[in-house]
Amino acid sequence: MVRLKALWERGKEILRENGLLMLLKSSIMFLIIPFYERNVYYLFKYSVKNDANPNEAILKLKMVDIKCKVVTSNKDADRLESEDFYFRSYPTDHNEGRKSYSRWLDQGAIAFCTFVGKDFAAITWVVTSQQTQDSLKTLPIKVGYSNKEAFGRGAWVNPKYRKLGLYGFTITNRDRFLTDMGITVLRNAVHSTDTIGRALQKTVGSRRYGEARSKRILFWRFWEEIVENESV
Repeated sequence: MVRLKALWERGKEILRENGLLMLLKSSIMFLIIPFYERNVYYLFKYSVKNDANPNEAILKLKMVDIKCKVVTSNKDADRLESEDFYFRSYPTDHNEGRKSYSRWLDQGAIAFCTFVGKDFAAITWVVTSQQTQDSLKTLPIKVGYSNKEAFGRGAWVNPKYRKLGLYGFTITNRDRFLTDMGITVLRNAVHSTDTIGRALQKTVGSRRYGEARSKRILFWRFWEEIVENESV
């Protein structure tokens, strides 16, 4: 029952954001996926801005009650929820069954959440170690963690706040935090059909440096990265 409810919520989200055609395509793929799956991802590279200024971002947004919260554990999230800042239970594209966010925090991922008042407006995640990336069983994108790199994932903006610059505000706060950690580069992979995700990458100045092709036949998985341009 929980699984069916999650699928229903996901279906409504696809219909609302991408239309009926994408919903039909997703439904067909859902029937095929148990046996065979093939995907293409665009690879992006982003240089962390060490001069990020959240106060300037706030002025550009012209919003008074806006804030970004850095969440590194479920204990942090519990504290936020005690103050009525909720995000773990929100049905975003990446929060399957409304449980993924709690699991990601348990496994070491860092969340950067933007709120307008107490309203959850945007989020992005950063993975800072190979151990966390492996634990999450996410895409096996190649990341030079020992070379001051990290893996960005899970970017999402609430539809009611899109095209207002809120994601840029989130990135500004994220960059300041990552600079303090010594991280200089973020790598990311966006599905080739994810037009919103690609648009977000372009908005913040990420550069596409190649693509990855993944394939699964029953239990066997294959991943290939084709690098076109490593410069940022």
